[in-house]
Amino acid sequence: MKKNLLFFFLFLLSLCSIAQEATENTPTRGTITVQKKGRLHSVLYDDVNFRLVCKDVYGNIIDTAVVAFDLNVTIKGIAYAEKDAGCFISKTMQQRLSRMDGIIVYMFSNIKAKEKDGTVVSLPDFKYQAGFSREQNDY
Repeated sequence: MKKNLLFFFLFLLSLCSIAQEATENTPTRGTITVQKKGRLHSVLYDDVNFRLVCKDVYGNIIDTAVVAFDLNVTIKGIAYAEKDAGCFISKTMQQRLSRMDGIIVYMFSNIKAKEKDGTVVSLPDFKYQAGFSREQNDY
């Protein structure tokens, strides 16, 4: 009896899985294909690729929108400042920042980004903290 019940259950399971497949003639339903695009809302720092990316009001990430920014950072007591064109940090600064093992605070200012229609807008300044503290506190 248990074998027959198991066989019947597996048979029904296979029928249900076949019924869920989309065929070539039927349109896909339940999939979001419309992506609204709007005005730029904020800017984010991608610490893996050392670049700035923008986010619009709908939450879409636009990675080529930033055209210029200023970066101020202090590494081991030495202040560095640079003006970058494009969305990436310069190679020399990337090397400095990738070797750090302490907490670093990036201060981005004068951020300029290009909207979809081609107008250049200024985005607000922001700080980004990366790294971790070398001193461990016991609680």
